[in-house]
Amino acid sequence: MEFEDTSAGARKVAVLVVDDSLVFRRFIGSIFAEFKNIQIVGEAQDGIEALAMTLKTSPDVILLDMEMPLMDGMTALQHLMIHRPIPTIMFSSLTKEGTARCFDTLKNGAVDFVSKDFIFQKEHLAEHKKELIEKVYKAAALKIIARDPISSTPAIAPAVPEVKQRVVFCEECGSRQSVTIDPRQLTQTTQCKQCGDTIEIGISAKEKYRRNSFISVLGGGKGCFSNLLNIIPQMQPEMGGAILVVIHEKVAFVDSFTQYLNAISSMNVVRVREGLNIQGGNCYVFSGEDYMSIKPYSAQLTLQRLDKASVKGGPIDIVMASVGTLFKKKASAIILSGDVIDGDKGMAIMLKYGGGFGVLDPRECYCKKLSQHVLSRLDLNQTLTLAAVSERIKKNHYEGKYDGVAGDL
Repeated sequence: MEFEDTSAGARKVAVLVVDDSLVFRRFIGSIFAEFKNIQIVGEAQDGIEALAMTLKTSPDVILLDMEMPLMDGMTALQHLMIHRPIPTIMFSSLTKEGTARCFDTLKNGAVDFVSKDFIFQKEHLAEHKKELIEKVYKAAALKIIARDPISSTPAIAPAVPEVKQRVVFCEECGSRQSVTIDPRQLTQTTQCKQCGDTIEIGISAKEKYRRNSFISVLGGGKGCFSNLLNIIPQMQPEMGGAILVVIHEKVAFVDSFTQYLNAISSMNVVRVREGLNIQGGNCYVFSGEDYMSIKPYSAQLTLQRLDKASVKGGPIDIVMASVGTLFKKKASAIILSGDVIDGDKGMAIMLKYGGGFGVLDPRECYCKKLSQHVLSRLDLNQTLTLAAVSERIKKNHYEGKYDGVAGDL
């Protein structure tokens, strides 16, 4: 386990439990009673009471229910992040992990999300209790800063852009016909009504081809969803180049997160598949199961799947190594929060060819294992704050080169 020892001398963690259910508060209390270094310093049954109790008890971690009377958990979370930022773990009986509503909590400042379903999974209850204790210790070690609330909640799926009518001509028979253009699609085709030939349709302005002037590779695992929700929505397609993101998380979570991130970002955020061409102005998301490298093919950069057993290193290593080899000083590798061992081999190759690098400060990582691993293996001692990561990416992409600065901005 990654959380700290509960033996004598280990740090104490003060917890505030906020839930309108007395039964649930007592259940949480029974879990923490087994750990002498975790102390419940207060309880609240709604968001208003939670804000008052926060000022009164100064907890290290808050466990906050989403569905409560008077002031719900999401509203209370937004107030906390503005006025008294404290690591907060959200609970819900109505929302599942890996859903849009779950990602809403991370977007608004929560460090983790837990579905209350674990209460009823008696055969795995001991395991879930252990995981909750680990989450509390990880949250207590996290440095967070005040932040403004992020605007409205997106729908589960991105809003459908306005469709447009366009006139196209068939190159085969010359016939003229009207077609409907969907701005969400990277490429579009239609069949000629006269001869049946396939007609290719030009893509929209948002998806227009942009040169890959710079490539940034971001690697992470547990806890990096929150990092990425602070980074990717700040990026613009006009920056040039592409952003590649490798996430060691459940594939289903990565799939739904990609859809969610696309809904709140100016860039197109695309879930990768083999054979996909990497185009500038887009963000591409890999899961930890996607062992893919970037290969030049017919003036394009194409994703090629590799045999997992035949490669040395993890998926972050593979993407970073292939990008670093191809783009050299026009590439950068950045490590975010994660609980896996990966990335050090790929970043070493990135550095060998003169590419940029950055490691998120472990103090800002919910899971520190990945960042600490890369720092120790490559003997690095300079890190970036989360805000500096975003600024570094934008600067590199707009200038089309790595600025040569390794440390924080």
